[in-house]
Amino acid sequence: MPDLLIHWNSANKRARRGVVVLCGVLLLAGSALAPAPLHAQTNAGNEARPGEPPDRAAERLNEEGKKLVAAGKYEDALEKFRASLKLFPLSNAIFNVGSMLYTLHVYDESHPYLEQTLRAPLDPRQREIVINHLENVSKQLEMSHAIILVESNPPGATIALNGKELPFPTPMRVLVPFGETDITVSTPGFKAQTVVLHSSRVDPPKDQKIHLDRDEPDAAVSVRCPSGADVFIDGQMFGFELVRMRLLIGPHVVRCGKTEKTSAFERAVQVRAGPNAFEFSNVTK
Repeated sequence: MPDLLIHWNSANKRARRGVVVLCGVLLLAGSALAPAPLHAQTNAGNEARPGEPPDRAAERLNEEGKKLVAAGKYEDALEKFRASLKLFPLSNAIFNVGSMLYTLHVYDESHPYLEQTLRAPLDPRQREIVINHLENVSKQLEMSHAIILVESNPPGATIALNGKELPFPTPMRVLVPFGETDITVSTPGFKAQTVVLHSSRVDPPKDQKIHLDRDEPDAAVSVRCPSGADVFIDGQMFGFELVRMRLLIGPHVVRCGKTEKTSAFERAVQVRAGPNAFEFSNVTK
């Protein structure tokens, strides 16, 4: 079983009443979880050395962070752990970020890191420590937040809570503040979806499973036919003379109808990203 360094911290209000809060730094095997967008500070000494592979650099920074924890320098340790994750997503560094945020009383930000840790292979003792942290976070925030499961189809989508992107993708158990909350789920190739929740302690929010529709990119298009002509696009009539609309990027067929001065005609067009203007008003046929 991996070594385990445990730091006892009595930093919250419950500790004053004799309850000791456990804050651990796990020395897990160097396994990696799914990469996550992290907004880490990168100061001198928190980057990979010349020729140092990212995973090795991440392990080194994580070890440096654990030494800072032992010295009681939690903010400095958090910076090391964040820098480690920026280079490579080690599962133990993921927990260590959550553990330090918890120690520094940033309970809401610690929650996703602790939840993500449970996806790593843990022995029973390690799992008990992580679950203990999560239970304490829930107790600290029970008056202001609820925990729900956010899923998406397809899975692996980014979650943003009131415009703030969370560090790990769906499916994920998320802390939702009471009141009005926007949950936006997005992933490349699909249209982002936003769900607005209204909740309170007496009416807590429910789990969310959000279906994402494929994003078919479109672009602005204007089509001008000869004066008085019907305007058809891909066989469907959209108006007379001038039509402005959005079309999917790709090939289309424009048909200008017959007028007193012109015969009906068709033109193949290619819609590209950005504004598209197709001018056929001067065609005489």
